Amino acid sequence: MAEQKDTKQDKIGKVLTILKKEYPFEGLLLGLLGVLVLVLGVYIFEGERLTIRFTDLWIFDSPLKITIFSIIVMLVGAVALIMAVGPFFIPGLKEMNRVTWPNKPTIYNNFARVMGFIVVLGAMFILYDAVFRPIFDFLYGLGA
Repeated sequence: MAEQKDTKQDKIGKVLTILKKEYPFEGLLLGLLGVLVLVLGVYIFEGERLTIRFTDLWIFDSPLKITIFSIIVMLVGAVALIMAVGPFFIPGLKEMNRVTWPNKPTIYNNFARVMGFIVVLGAMFILYDAVFRPIFDFLYGLGA
């Protein structure tokens, strides 16, 4: 009997390891299904493209109940979408807490450097244009 219990525990342990294993496409599938359910809820809510005609059940016998049902469907879709996309943002949020943000003088210094570089680069292009335009105009004049 002890051997049977051990084998049952082993089977339960194997099933749990299979269920806990993350499959590569489960997040993508959950996101896709979340979007589809969200769109379905919006269509039910609008009532123009998708209407519920099965009004014999108590849940669909009034427009208010249909609206509540469509909102619940939209919430289920939104939660599924958030559960699918959420794991991609959690490491980023943890990393944002580790970032050392610059203080105001550093930001002003970097802003001044970037603006100075843009002014110097613009002046350089204007200078190149002033120098090379007559040369190119002369060369174009030779070809005509």
